Amino acid sequence: MDFSLITQYKRVGTMPHRSYYIPFSEGDEVKDRLGIIDRRSSSRFLSLDGEWYIKELSRPEFCDVFEELTDTIDVPSCVQMRGYDRIQYINTRYPIPAIPPLVPKDNPTWHYRRHFDLSVNDSNRYYLNFEGVDSAFYLFVNGTECGYSQISHATSEFDITDLVRNGKNTVDVVVLKWCASTYLECQDKLRFSGIFRSVYILERPSEHITDYKIETRIDGKRGFIDFTNESSVDILLSILGRSALCMAGEGITLEISDITPWNADAPVLYTLELLANGEKIVERIGFREVKIDGCVFKINNEPVKLKGVNRHDFNCENAATVSLENMHEDILLMKELNVNAVRTSHYPNSPEFYLLCDRYGIFVMDEADLETHGACTESGEYSFALWSKYAENELFTDGITDRHAALVERDKNRTSVIIWSLGNESSYGRSFFGGVEYIRNRDTTRPIHYAGMQEADPKYYNSDCFDVVSMMYPSFDRIREKVLDNPEETRPFVLCEYTHAMGNSCGDVSRYWEIIYSNEQMMGAFVWEWADHAIKTKDGFLYGGDFGEEEHDGNFCVDGLLTADRKFKSSTYEVQAVYAGKLKPGVKDEPIPAPEKSECSIARIDIDEERAEIRSIAADEREVLRSPIKLNVQRYIDNERTLMQDRAEKYCLHKLRPIVLSAEDRTGGKAFSGVLAANTRAPALSFDVEYSVRGNEITVALSYTLADYINKLPRVGFEFEIDSKYSSFSYIGYGPHESYVDKGAASDYGYFESTAYDNYSHAYARPQESGSHVGTTRLEVDGLLRVEAERPFSFSVTPYLTRDIINTAHDFELPESDTVKVCLDVAMRGVGSHSCGPELEDEYEIPREGKNIFKITIL
Repeated sequence: MDFSLITQYKRVGTMPHRSYYIPFSEGDEVKDRLGIIDRRSSSRFLSLDGEWYIKELSRPEFCDVFEELTDTIDVPSCVQMRGYDRIQYINTRYPIPAIPPLVPKDNPTWHYRRHFDLSVNDSNRYYLNFEGVDSAFYLFVNGTECGYSQISHATSEFDITDLVRNGKNTVDVVVLKWCASTYLECQDKLRFSGIFRSVYILERPSEHITDYKIETRIDGKRGFIDFTNESSVDILLSILGRSALCMAGEGITLEISDITPWNADAPVLYTLELLANGEKIVERIGFREVKIDGCVFKINNEPVKLKGVNRHDFNCENAATVSLENMHEDILLMKELNVNAVRTSHYPNSPEFYLLCDRYGIFVMDEADLETHGACTESGEYSFALWSKYAENELFTDGITDRHAALVERDKNRTSVIIWSLGNESSYGRSFFGGVEYIRNRDTTRPIHYAGMQEADPKYYNSDCFDVVSMMYPSFDRIREKVLDNPEETRPFVLCEYTHAMGNSCGDVSRYWEIIYSNEQMMGAFVWEWADHAIKTKDGFLYGGDFGEEEHDGNFCVDGLLTADRKFKSSTYEVQAVYAGKLKPGVKDEPIPAPEKSECSIARIDIDEERAEIRSIAADEREVLRSPIKLNVQRYIDNERTLMQDRAEKYCLHKLRPIVLSAEDRTGGKAFSGVLAANTRAPALSFDVEYSVRGNEITVALSYTLADYINKLPRVGFEFEIDSKYSSFSYIGYGPHESYVDKGAASDYGYFESTAYDNYSHAYARPQESGSHVGTTRLEVDGLLRVEAERPFSFSVTPYLTRDIINTAHDFELPESDTVKVCLDVAMRGVGSHSCGPELEDEYEIPREGKNIFKITIL
């Protein structure tokens, strides 16, 4: 093995990048599976997926290709999911010392071996395909070195005709964890290694189709197929009963009358058959044109809004290895959620994913396997200058250009692909020039996208290398300033990442789409991201730091619109509603039942006059409370993770206690003035609270004023516990999904019923605030109490105290108890998406002064 290749951006012995297709013999019956061509039905396709032998080594030079291997592993899979090495989650940093293109000498290595039988036909050629290996590998066939390849998410195809023999054959693959590509593949994801996508052999005629390009045009009801034969053999084309011969190396145009154009809402496909030397290739294509008309992005000459998500190839049980069934499930869920577009973050997804997008109707922004995020943090601080230095360094040119070629060549014939994306978060400079030129020369039918120009040298911002303007997580003011109110910016604008869906999030999605729907220059947006990255175990989901890794970024990978096992969150419903065009809550068109009447009487209430808290409510020989009614100003959501240090260290919210400054007897009750304060700190807020009792009703009036030094307080209200037998409740407010002042498009105003256990969402791998409902005018805990108020309020009824949620790292670690917790909020901060998105809009912060009067009726 030539170990110098590890520090070079080279692929040795591989065939040129080509479009994805699977050849069939002319007599084969082409079968379907989950709506796309089943490649397993081809007699020319020999899968090598299944059980392989494996051995782990600490360095590649310790590998002997003839050594005995006894352990086994399933292929495709990720070695870290099969007991080797260690899972690591790291976001913006390189996992190795940043000394490009060098990698550590101690470089985890896995020696794979597979035996297979082959009936060799001397007139045929044999090609071995690896659809994904992370990060690089050496290939040996029957003990002879065949080549070396990298680019984890690109297909590596080898001509092994001269190395295979009739009967038993052996393939050895030596996979490296790190190589030069590590510096170009620093994507925000759990890091995995191994042969993680399928491996197969294609048996083909000695002279066969190698590659071709398909482009379509539309003129009224007529459709045109511009076909370029990039092979050395003639190809017979057949479509709708018509045939035409395209000579080797030439092009031909086919005209089809009365076509139905392809789009995401009506993904009409036509079958085009390619025949040459007893071999056929079946392509299912749509007639589709992409155009930028001034500042407007159009499909088939109609303006289109991309209602998108960013999607990784990820499965909570098999990591980067995803099955066709997994991908099919994702596509169907996208259609259900009104998603019409995918950005393949941040690498080309599995090739069959694009066939599914063609079939079911998903627009694809196809992204190169490129991210150099670690470059901007190699000094320990975030530096755009360092990032730009990488992008300008021509050391990376060959690696970047090859990635752009791999992207375009593999997916150029996919109807669903409407935009090329140069990669993610890699700044921009001279090392990109070759790749951009390559794309421009190979495809004039699709625009080029790249958000990295925002962090690059300003001289590149208006470069004609980019056809659309792109940003991640801009504030609304920034969108207006940089694009909508900027007469010099005439390109379409897309949010390639927005409304960061980490935890309880997407509070801003409606606001973004108010702007997108109302402005023709806004071409759409892609939620970050489709699904959580978390590993499913028998206990629950694990994330960064749970695998013993020294460097990690915690639960920042748990940032999906769906859970890792594809279950819905409240944000899922919110985006579903907004993508359907519903930007505000509606009204539920059902009668609201009258409140339950009560003959109960309150025998006694006990007030702690030093803390201004109700400790006990006795009514009809029962105790209503299991804990005092306490003031509550805390919560945890991932979008406030950057605020938690101030809350703990500057404000000491967890140490606040009520201090009564004055008390006064009132008719039927008691009034208190006080503060919430912690040792060594001035009071965080002042409050006035008055309790009064009349019959079976307790009136609680609360007003507050925040201290000048307190900012972004999560809430002000009450929290108390009741017996768990009172877990059922009903309310008049916004539901049935949880809602907040900035999040409620998925909800309607009306009457709803639930239980504490259904109301709390276990969809969050890291526990957080859940189950609140804004705009409530009546809450009734069945058989115990009813709450009404002078002004609409928010509430939650759940099994967990706020402090338990804050102090618990994993959902499966939440403590069980025999009580139900009730929160009544005078004010609650919006949820926003600030885990990575813009700061919460001021209008969604809690007022610095507030008041409400609650009437609690004991039932």
